[in-house]
Amino acid sequence: MKNVIMVSTDQQQLNAMGCADPSYYTPNLDRLAQRSVRFTGAISTSAQCSPSRASWMTGKFPHQVGVYQIGHVLDPQEWGIAKEFNKAGFETVYFGKWHLGLSPADHEFQVTDYRTDGLDLSGANAHPGYHSHKDAVTTAKALNYLDDYDGSKHFFMKLCWYMPHPNTPQKQQPFELIERFADKFPLEDMPVPSSYYEDDLSGKPPFQRERSSSDESDLTEDMVRNDARKYRTMLAQMDANLGRLLAKLEEKQMLEDTVILFTSDHGDMQGAHRLRLKGVLPYKELYNVPLILHIPGTELRRKLIPDLVSTAAVTGTLLDAAGVAVPEECEGGSLLPVLERAEAPQDERVFFEHYKAYWGRHPLIGVQTQEWKYVYYLEEDMEEMYDLKNDPQELVNAAGLAYAEEARRQLRLAVEEWWEATGGFARQAIEDPTSTWGKNIQ
Repeated sequence: MKNVIMVSTDQQQLNAMGCADPSYYTPNLDRLAQRSVRFTGAISTSAQCSPSRASWMTGKFPHQVGVYQIGHVLDPQEWGIAKEFNKAGFETVYFGKWHLGLSPADHEFQVTDYRTDGLDLSGANAHPGYHSHKDAVTTAKALNYLDDYDGSKHFFMKLCWYMPHPNTPQKQQPFELIERFADKFPLEDMPVPSSYYEDDLSGKPPFQRERSSSDESDLTEDMVRNDARKYRTMLAQMDANLGRLLAKLEEKQMLEDTVILFTSDHGDMQGAHRLRLKGVLPYKELYNVPLILHIPGTELRRKLIPDLVSTAAVTGTLLDAAGVAVPEECEGGSLLPVLERAEAPQDERVFFEHYKAYWGRHPLIGVQTQEWKYVYYLEEDMEEMYDLKNDPQELVNAAGLAYAEEARRQLRLAVEEWWEATGGFARQAIEDPTSTWGKNIQ
């Protein structure tokens, strides 16, 4: 058995790291990726914080556990990853963002707080409400836990950072600027996604066009570049925290005895398709997330794996990599068998879902294959579909086009069968009485 650490960020795009895109500065994440396997086809179960995190806890899709949106509570009676690690004799630890109602302790994590000696606020906002400050506190707790670790029993730690999720109070300036790294990202060098210019959203669901010209999503090039700069500084600050974590593991001679899985709950539009932040949208900027897996002593057939995989498999992967048997309750399975194969299967497909965003309710269910992405909007009886081989930027809605008709028919059948087989809306949500999110959204 090995120690296990799951590190997660919030709202980080798939390629938002220096080893994938040199416009980012993440030397520590790049170093971790170099000694690990990096999955480039990881698809989030839902492009929203709470539903995605419910999948990490349970190995199921959000609708199966009744967490459709922010403000829904994950039932503490549900099978969960901490319970399985506890049963196997691990000490279970949770630091950082939770966002599932109640608390990690209610889901049987044993350690949910720790001392913050040596708190390093270098670069972080001094105000404790900002995400950079919260992440500094979370990092201090993790470092102190590791510093005190005596090896008497194995541990499973979830370390959940907030960045690069925006949290400034100004709608037009949602991201923090981390001044410590600002000089690395000259505004004039910041990229604007090609789909910002190429997609007028014609042929797409009408609410996307409405969104692109309203509130904080009424974008200009300057706004996109400003967001890009701030987003990169926040990720550079996150990377500095990661560097301190890796250094502590090395100092304690634990790095080669610790499984590390790094991922994010969902991405960010960053101006792609003339859209900002996130929402009930199917685009790759939101659903394709980073997933890096370091398993000491494992000989890797492929260090870069493009196979389509679901983040529902994160739960089982953590157990499997630790040497703990994956129970049948963990339906998402494990990614370890993927490490054994030389190439992706031809029939691979991954399902996903979304229910409600802060700017509207448009429940969707979707499926992605090597060639297609198909989405069905349950309440509006609309379809959205992309030819990923010929249209990787997802510019043209192929639903209704003659050449795509057979694929559309098959994928709609597949996603409807999946939705029915996994329960659809049968699981009633538990509302968090303390949450005001989405109460007035229709």
